[in-house]
Amino acid sequence: MEMLRKGLLYMNSLAFFTSLEADPARGDPYEGTDSIIQPCDIGEFIIDPQIPRLEKIRVAPSDLVGPVRIARQQTSSCNIFCMFAVNRPIEGPIFPKAYQWFGDSFLLFTHTQEFLSRVIAAAKRQGLKGEGRLVEYYDEIKYSGVTGRFRKPSIYSHQSEYRIALEAGVQGPFRFEIGDLRDITSEVFPLGFADDVLKFRPEDAEAAGLSWD
Repeated sequence: MEMLRKGLLYMNSLAFFTSLEADPARGDPYEGTDSIIQPCDIGEFIIDPQIPRLEKIRVAPSDLVGPVRIARQQTSSCNIFCMFAVNRPIEGPIFPKAYQWFGDSFLLFTHTQEFLSRVIAAAKRQGLKGEGRLVEYYDEIKYSGVTGRFRKPSIYSHQSEYRIALEAGVQGPFRFEIGDLRDITSEVFPLGFADDVLKFRPEDAEAAGLSWD
């Protein structure tokens, strides 16, 4: 976290998170997929090995144990930086103990637009293409359609994630240097102190003159 304050964004590839079965906070087998199709939306599923003397394999939708996932290497190989986004007042604990979170400490970006401007400027200097936006959450039981880099199953919706994705063109993690951020970040606090040092309740927003939909 202190390295982050000094301007280092440590960015793993999307593919990295598909293998973290023992890490429920970060592991997600659907990361890196481009789209999913639920069994109920499949009329016929055929596997064509395109090998001489091997026939096509027909699979009944009822035999599928989950959605069909379609992924491209370009999607799963991008590098991402993930953050908890506060885009509305929060009732109750900021990080409820019912969920597992990314780590044991946090810092606050005190000027989010300036942070994003510095990310954009650094990406341009280094010739990197990328995008940043809020993650959308879908019903993992019913949803069929596009997923991509900015959609995740609703079981992760408590993470309220804002994600930066870069085409770094590297194998493994990418260390993205954007310049010192100590002027627009708080000090690092233990996660258990969040409700003591942060004020994101509806009454706090109203006292600050903020409104929301």
